Amino acid sequence: MDLMSSRFKLGFGNKRKSGSSLAPTTTATNTPPNGSPSQPSPPPGNTSNPNASSASLPMNPQNHLGRPPSYTYAPGAPRPASPLPPGGQHHPQQLAHHPPPLNTGVGVPYPTGGGMSSAPPPPGYGGYPPQSTGQGHGIPQPLAPFRGHTGELDNQARSKAQLIVGIDFGTTFSGVAYAFATNTEAKEDIITEWPGAGTHTKQKIPTVLYYDQYQKVVGWGPDIADALAPTGYPKAGVQKVEWFKLQLMSSGGNTYIDPINLPPLPPGKSEIDVAADYLFHLRGAMRNQLQKTLGEVFNREERNIRYFLTVPAIWNDAGKAATRAAAIQAGFLRDENDNRLTLITEPEAAAMFCAKTGLLNLKIHDAILIVDCGGGTVDLIAYEVDEESPFSVCECTAGSGDSCGSTALNRNFSNILRTKIRKMKLPDGSRTAGKVYAKCIMDFENRIKADFRNNGQKWAVDVGIEADFPEAGIEEGYMTFTNEEILQCFEPVVNRILELVRNQIIAIQAQNRPLQNVLVVGGFGASEYLFQQIKLHVPPQYQSKVVRPMDSVAAIVKGAVTAGITERVVTSRVARRHYLMATLQPFKEGHHPEQYRVPSLDGKDRCKYTRQIFVQKGERIKNGEPVKVSFFRQVAPGATLMYEDILYACDEDVCPEYTKDPRMLSPFLSHFSS
Repeated sequence: MDLMSSRFKLGFGNKRKSGSSLAPTTTATNTPPNGSPSQPSPPPGNTSNPNASSASLPMNPQNHLGRPPSYTYAPGAPRPASPLPPGGQHHPQQLAHHPPPLNTGVGVPYPTGGGMSSAPPPPGYGGYPPQSTGQGHGIPQPLAPFRGHTGELDNQARSKAQLIVGIDFGTTFSGVAYAFATNTEAKEDIITEWPGAGTHTKQKIPTVLYYDQYQKVVGWGPDIADALAPTGYPKAGVQKVEWFKLQLMSSGGNTYIDPINLPPLPPGKSEIDVAADYLFHLRGAMRNQLQKTLGEVFNREERNIRYFLTVPAIWNDAGKAATRAAAIQAGFLRDENDNRLTLITEPEAAAMFCAKTGLLNLKIHDAILIVDCGGGTVDLIAYEVDEESPFSVCECTAGSGDSCGSTALNRNFSNILRTKIRKMKLPDGSRTAGKVYAKCIMDFENRIKADFRNNGQKWAVDVGIEADFPEAGIEEGYMTFTNEEILQCFEPVVNRILELVRNQIIAIQAQNRPLQNVLVVGGFGASEYLFQQIKLHVPPQYQSKVVRPMDSVAAIVKGAVTAGITERVVTSRVARRHYLMATLQPFKEGHHPEQYRVPSLDGKDRCKYTRQIFVQKGERIKNGEPVKVSFFRQVAPGATLMYEDILYACDEDVCPEYTKDPRMLSPFLSHFSS
């Protein structure tokens, strides 16, 4: 009998010439002289990382919606129900996707400009996204762990990749910025001219698509004139598709996103297909604008462009893999081996931008909390300053977040609006009802949501009808919403964000780190009401430390470009999940399940499916250093010395003992050889 010992390494950092990486410290175990297949080497002792973060994010008992959350540090406190209304811990009915507008088929139009361009698809490596087979692509299964960040380029590669493009692919709005990596002081330029926008300039454009009955894109972003009838509503047979970015995450089994509450996708289209369709048109418009602006320089540099695409910090590996697959399908990359795309978390991008602009005045060991409030999700990450010059940070706590972005406000407003429209007592399918609905939704999106202050103001919306419906609040062509009605849209969403902020501050305090700034960014972060509520409800000593950059909406996309220009500043990360593999352990009578008992080549009974954790959730992992795990496998004479093992992940705080537990995820397939 031959005995084969193997060692594998999992890269959690940068410094790779291709592919992407996770985040890294090193653990190792000794190799015993014999055993059974995939048996772990017995550790010499406690192998937990001494730098592991022991702080959890405890949840205090549920407060009344009108009360600020408590900041009492209670490590043993159980997680209460979300402050959002019932119907799911993170996705209650009040935040559910609004149903179709009263059988009218009326969509919410955006301001129109030029028509949908009929020019042929832009040239590129991927071409136009292939037509869906109707089966859907699902989530690709990478052969190695999909890392949230690809590695840094070596010097030779960086010299070729001069043009850096940052893409903020958002749930409701998206943006693109660019700069040249050869100039570390370069200002990030944001693309503001888009097809269909006419003479208006926009830093961000709607993340929306319109499909005809043949599943052809007839409108996207601001370029939607060909999708709309003269009335301003979608033409017959045209389907408006939005919030599809969240579909990329929900398909990976993420607990933050409830697919039931998301808008439906077009028939025969997967979530990757739809995201690829949008990114394809975004790329085409981006190319046209860069060609106009840069001319021959763009033509020369296009094949070497480095793309930095932002993703929510709460996204798991499957969501990131799906995003990368959509980018490949949209033509951003030549193929799966093209390493010019880096996924960067939105809070990290914001931190890099604000650090560059001098907004933050931090010293070594100071902590900063990033609160990124976007359209679909709210992400929070705390960083601790590692070095002042060159500036570098490490993750102080594990990131957290929830699907309580500004789209939750739209869902709540839709519910209130429908209640008012029903009081008009119009027949199903009424165009009047549809017109009122569309006008109010648009005004809420473009005006009320941004300007709300909870100061008693009433909001009158021009609904464009002559008849009065006083029972529905419509008089002289205006529907009126009270301050209390709008507050009902904000309160449960804002209170969930306050809870997330509280938990992060508790975790920072538990590590005795001085919190110097609470940085509020993102499109929803521009809400004055949300910003003031965060300032009001943090502990008094931190209220003056709650800040917001002048251009909080563009902070993410500009930070994505900054990530490509400068050396990465995050030196270590906190693992958000356990990573492990299945092993055979000596069978313990009365402890191991009998159905897991198997014989081994050495004549001893073993228990299969027992897990060996090599990265603990909450463990601090240094970038650039692989995690090493030693194990051995018994191999019969003449057997192949190449085999496959599945690497598992688990999001639970306490990892189950067996890999057959349904809470285990198996996103990685690794190949080993002698």
